[in-house]
Amino acid sequence: MTAGPATPDAAPRDVSISFAEFDDDPTPNEPRTVRLCLLGFGSVARALCELLAAQERVLAERHGLRVLISAAGTRHGSLLDPAGMTPAAALAAVGDRPAPPQAARPAPELLAASGADVLVELTVMGDLSGVAAGATPYVPAATGHVLEAFRLGMDVVTANKGPIAWTWPDVSTAAAAAGRRIRFESTVMDGLPVFSLLEYTLPDCRLLGFEAVFNATTNFIIDAMGTGRRYEDALAQVQAEGYAEADPSNDVDGWDAASKAAALANVAMDAGITPADVEHESLADVPLERIVAARESGRRLRLVSSVWRETAEPGDASSPGRGAAPFTGRVRARLRAEELDIEHPLASISGESLGALLHTDLMADVLVSERHALVPQTAYGVYADLLHLCRTS
Repeated sequence: MTAGPATPDAAPRDVSISFAEFDDDPTPNEPRTVRLCLLGFGSVARALCELLAAQERVLAERHGLRVLISAAGTRHGSLLDPAGMTPAAALAAVGDRPAPPQAARPAPELLAASGADVLVELTVMGDLSGVAAGATPYVPAATGHVLEAFRLGMDVVTANKGPIAWTWPDVSTAAAAAGRRIRFESTVMDGLPVFSLLEYTLPDCRLLGFEAVFNATTNFIIDAMGTGRRYEDALAQVQAEGYAEADPSNDVDGWDAASKAAALANVAMDAGITPADVEHESLADVPLERIVAARESGRRLRLVSSVWRETAEPGDASSPGRGAAPFTGRVRARLRAEELDIEHPLASISGESLGALLHTDLMADVLVSERHALVPQTAYGVYADLLHLCRTS
């Protein structure tokens, strides 16, 4: 969806972008140079650099682009070359180190020194277990990075859910005021095009609500528990196999899925919510017996994110549905363990798969799913967003 707050009639609001100020004056035989500043240099950033390196010839010949890395930074190190280095050279400079080799620089300092055209925000969202509804508003560190990039005249691609889930009104307003664009396809379903689907391939459709399985770690745990494994053993297994983080709190306590639900609802439904507004339960509180019993009865238990808009009819306020007034009313969201009939479209979403059932007004229900929600797919989503920015300038 395009950046910017919705107009009163909920129509999308366009935010223009121009790459005319890029250093290179492209000619038919000379690719245009686009310089990136990467904040965060973990597995997704490395996979992105590998993808950009592999696609170097395609980018030049098919799209007339030359993508360089002018800066990269983490809390523990940085890399700065305002002239820009190839993605392969950036990877070589970091090597097997856990962080870039130069001294760490504060994000605003690195952004200003980078001379980049686009900020690629790939930092982690952080532990949200201490965030509570009604407490002091939570502002992700990534939001500050995004707003500073706008101030410096950069455009933004982010895989970090925080700015979209927690501070979308501020981010979209700042983008519109600065004449910048922000894209965020990888925030919800890795590389699966959900925002782009709604924006480009379903013209004039409005999203009325959705149901989704947004977290692969909990899928793995539920499937393992369905065979009789205890929660603790199932968690240890998915950690050993590399699907869960060392601290899986955001996954098992529902914050990851709640953040994805809020992000999609904010952009596609003008919801104005945060993850703290999503009623959610922890997988740790779901009894093993319930998961096993569901499987034995031919059903599948899944942690399902449901988002819908309340209507004036009291009966419609407590459950997802279209109701009598689908475009008005407060947006509600919840995440809970649901026992799905085997025929339900989301029942087969398991393991590393993700899926969402989108309820629209003109196209009815649309199911989108991704079989492999892994790092390469997340990196591809960032690549696609970057390419979109450049091709539409």
